[in-house]
Amino acid sequence: MKNLSYILATMLLIITGCQPKKLDEKLATTLILEKNHYPTIVDHDIFCGDPAHAYTIFKSGLVEKGFVKVLQTKKFGDTTAFVSFTPAARPYLLPTPAADKKHKIQRVKVADEEFGAIAEIRIMSSGNKAIVEYTTIRRKNVFAASIKNGLKDLLSHEVYFILADDGWQIMDKKSEIEFLSY
Repeated sequence: MKNLSYILATMLLIITGCQPKKLDEKLATTLILEKNHYPTIVDHDIFCGDPAHAYTIFKSGLVEKGFVKVLQTKKFGDTTAFVSFTPAARPYLLPTPAADKKHKIQRVKVADEEFGAIAEIRIMSSGNKAIVEYTTIRRKNVFAASIKNGLKDLLSHEVYFILADDGWQIMDKKSEIEFLSY
């Protein structure tokens, strides 16, 4: 009797193990999070030496909130930047490469992009390819106002999956034509 239960358990494992894995929402979410490392930081470059960019910063309201200072006038030959940051802006300032600092460019954090939800899973008729659509949510901070055209709150993404020998995998930057011909 004991041997019969072992045989049945073994047969059950063999039968269920040989069936192709179905790509469900939980597995797709896990693979997407593993691949893209959400949440991510959305950054923006502020050109501190550009008068047009300084005007955009001035109109954004960051001066009134105490995060930046903008020079209204500048003498001929003066090399100081139009935009300078106050200590209140320090949590939003990101490391900037030396080449950018030389040109008076400062990288700032404007939002955190987080994984939202799976919108749709379309499995191809062959059963070994799938297209997953998902959304991400951007949590903006005060420096999001410095972007001229603004930031979208919700973004839609499309990811291509393929069923390999070791399970479902995300395809790296493949076009739709390559995906369909694979």
